[in-house]
Formats: sequence, C-alpha cells, structure tokens
Amino acid sequence: MNLLVFSPTNDFKKFIEFWIQLYDHNSPWETNYEKHLKVGKPFTHKDILQLFEWENQAGLGRIRAEAIKDKIYPHLEYINDMKFEDLINLDEFHSKFETVQAVSRTFLLHIMKPEVYPLYDQNIHVAYNFIHGIDSDIYPFPKRPEDKIKFYFRKLIPFIESVRGTLSLKKIDEALNSYGQMVKKNPKIKHEF
Repeated sequence: MNLLVFSPTNDFKKFIEFWIQLYDHNSPWETNYEKHLKVGKPFTHKDILQLFEWENQAGLGRIRAEAIKDKIYPHLEYINDMKFEDLINLDEFHSKFETVQAVSRTFLLHIMKPEVYPLYDQNIHVAYNFIHGIDSDIYPFPKRPEDKIKFYFRKLIPFIESVRGTLSLKKIDEALNSYGQMVKKNPKIKHEF
C-alpha cells in the first residue's frame, strides 16, 4: 500500500480521506463519542465520564475517574452553559479548570464545541510534527501542561483551521490519529520523505 503523506503541495481532504480509512471505527469505545456528545442537549455526569472513557480508549481507572468527579463534575453547570454559548471565555475556562490535566482541558473544550476545538493527544502531536518536518525526538509531546496548552492554541488550532475547509474536526482527528500512530510505529519513515 502506498502511504499518502501530507505536504503543502497536496490536498488535505484527500489526505484525511486516506488516513480515516485506517482509523478503528469498530473500537468498543467509539460509540461513547456519538452517544454521549449529544449536540443540542445538556451533558449529564454520565455523559462526561463516558466521553472521557472514549478519549482514553481503555477505561479510566479509579484514580482518573475520581479526578473527573472531583475536578470536572462540580463545573457541570458551567460546562453546559458554555456548550450553548457562541464563545467560551478562555481565561475563565482555564481558571475554572487549572487543576485539570492539559489534554483533559483541551478535551473538555472539544466536547463543549466539537466544531471549534480540535482533539489533541500524543498521536496528534506526532502527526503535526511529521507533517511539518519536525523531528519528534527533538520536539516530543510536551511534558509540562503549559507547553501542551501553548502548542494546542499556537500551533495545532491555527494549522487545522488553515487546512480544514469543510471537514469535521472529528474526521480530522480520526485521520491524524491514524497517521500519528503509523509514524510512531515506523520511526524510519521520517527519513524516507
């Protein structure tokens, strides 16, 4: 199989269409996304927990589930209010969730506004780096929460907005996740293009 890579000279939509085929749509967790996202309906505590299980793709474990209950559940009313607002005040958002892990914070933004805020994880980071010719050994997935947040807002969002056209952010996530996984499994591919 010829692997389709993305560069400024080829079509992002074709790139997404190619890589989305390699996404595991049959994962037992995949139904949690559509079932609990419920665009147009307020979230329940169960929705939040099930969506985080989807994001984790392997269950949450007791410690992570407790963190969600302690740090996110108390703000369910705020989350639902922001879900139905046109814009989210990011300073207020970060203040409310400053003790929540950075990737979980970006995930909260995504579930509140799934067509505004993309998903972000290690696979997405690796895909971004590879697309931009950045060596992930030199610039790996950030360890510090503030660096993850900076990358998300300063690099990832502007990039996706510049190439997405009419594609849904979920489809872009599926394709970039597949692409990032391929790059991680095949580190020598970095030197082939």
